[in-house]
Amino acid sequence: MTTEDILIACKTGEIPAYLAVPPVGKAVGIIVISAIFGVDDDTKKISERLAEAGFPAMALNMFWEDDVDPGPLSTDDYERAKARAIRVDRKDGNAYVEAAISELKSLNSCNGKVVVFGFCYGGPYVVEAAARYGIDGGVSFHGSYVEKYLSEFKNISCPLEFHFGDNDAVAPMTAIKQVKAECDKFEDRELFVYPGGEHGYMFPNRGSGYQAEAAELSWERAIKFLGKV
Repeated sequence: MTTEDILIACKTGEIPAYLAVPPVGKAVGIIVISAIFGVDDDTKKISERLAEAGFPAMALNMFWEDDVDPGPLSTDDYERAKARAIRVDRKDGNAYVEAAISELKSLNSCNGKVVVFGFCYGGPYVVEAAARYGIDGGVSFHGSYVEKYLSEFKNISCPLEFHFGDNDAVAPMTAIKQVKAECDKFEDRELFVYPGGEHGYMFPNRGSGYQAEAAELSWERAIKFLGKV
């Protein structure tokens, strides 16, 4: 596996991204969209783990144009991270994802297929990318406010997978049930709920918020999902 910091051309400049690539072969490429804290150690490790599993992974810095906090923030900076996420114009964010999809497809390590992985803040971008950019699949992990984007489902033709914890303060069960009801209308959309899982349960650096059992099961299911794309 090799890793490097890269720049992706888009209409407003160059998007910084972290790229992890398997040593040999071609496979489905993964766009990783992080939580509000940006491309931190957890996000980089997720990208690296994907590459170790044989999938080239590109983690986008969705906050690169922010004048105040363009880089990764720690979990102690929650309020700053939250405010920064609100400042990202949705059209701009989707343009970043679209540019990254094109860049990833051009890499020798990508077989031409792209799946978007979204974590927390990145969850809705999975839905929007699937509806707009012809990706081959999407996986959302404890996605924030996915329920607000359910109207996009009718425009999606690729498989989707959603992972939530039942103790998520940002994505409560009332929201998860809405997403589940919409998923049930389609054969290629699955939703999994993990007992005791909190928001960010996939991230080891979240301390007690990290739930290893739920995280590993989510990971296994996601890798299995990729094998079907």
